[in-house]
Amino acid sequence: MISEEKKLALTEEIIKSKVFQKSPKSSALLRFLVKANINGSFLKEDIIDLEFFGSKSSFDKTNPRVRVNIYNLRKKLTTYYNTIGTDKDWRIFIDKGQYSVRFEKQFTSKKILSNLKPKYVFPYILLFLFGLFIFFNNLKPTAHSLWKSFFQNNKPTTLVIGDAFGIIGKTITGSSGWTRDYNINNSEDYYKLLEEKPELKSITKPATYSYITEMGAQASYDLARLFAKYNSYFDIRYSSNTSMIDLKNVNSIYVGPVRNENKFISIFNNANPYFKIEDKKVTFSGHPTLPTKFLNLSTSGKESDIAIVSRIPGPQNTTQFIFFSDHGMGVMATIEYFTNKDSLKIFEKQLKGKQNFTAIYKAIGKDRTNMDLKTLLVVPF
Repeated sequence: MISEEKKLALTEEIIKSKVFQKSPKSSALLRFLVKANINGSFLKEDIIDLEFFGSKSSFDKTNPRVRVNIYNLRKKLTTYYNTIGTDKDWRIFIDKGQYSVRFEKQFTSKKILSNLKPKYVFPYILLFLFGLFIFFNNLKPTAHSLWKSFFQNNKPTTLVIGDAFGIIGKTITGSSGWTRDYNINNSEDYYKLLEEKPELKSITKPATYSYITEMGAQASYDLARLFAKYNSYFDIRYSSNTSMIDLKNVNSIYVGPVRNENKFISIFNNANPYFKIEDKKVTFSGHPTLPTKFLNLSTSGKESDIAIVSRIPGPQNTTQFIFFSDHGMGVMATIEYFTNKDSLKIFEKQLKGKQNFTAIYKAIGKDRTNMDLKTLLVVPF
């Protein structure tokens, strides 16, 4: 294990080398990435663009600035280790397609290899290569412990997407169309409204279809990529047509808002020993060491969103993963975090050996686009 002091010393040694002397931007970017590694920060292209380059405008995916500078830095590191740093014990890598650095111990020795005679080594090389072939031919990727039960407990998985109930009738523009009222979340709520306002009976009716935001599509995409790595798949249902019986014998993942008063709120409340969601507020209490907290889940959703993630045991030896937020930004940010192997390694340190947990995050962005994710509370149980 390499210490933080060793990481910093190794970084400064590289920056002072001839390879980096005339590259101040690559030197500064390397320091930034190493500092993020030490702090356990989760890096993405938009975060580097904001925090390192200081972009004040919305992140533009067509701007190659971050990718070009990471590419140049990776190229300089390769040059350094192929010339000046060939005998270094530790090396800094930036894997292709990644934005974070990693440190790797080097065990090869040129002197040892130079003293070996080919006629004695060759049979062992063949045996080693044959063993590698057998090993990799039978190797299956190992899922992170938080997701392992979704692939190994022989239960199917259902992804439930939170959708919104709607009413057909006169809209605010005066024409007929689909209307969303956050206080009307199902047919029962609608008919109670008619009892209070019977004049709506002749001009409105329950919609025969609901709607979902881009959150549903993006979450499905990220989860599908994760499941595909382990040759697994999941069914997709909408919360409006999903009953508790449908979830009895399956692993389930819920992504969606709190405001539609969905059935997963009661599942969350019953399974969590310290948390309770009620009236768009979450209460944390009764913990033996942590103080009581109250948090309002309602935000504008344009620049920030409160997200709740909870992994809980389900019935019949199943597992349930719940991703709540009132706006899509919070769910999309946490789904991205919990399907990324690097961020899961960082998060695992907070679990203290537990498998079930509830975590609260604040997703920060602009125009409902996620830019950063801040941890407010993580409670394993």
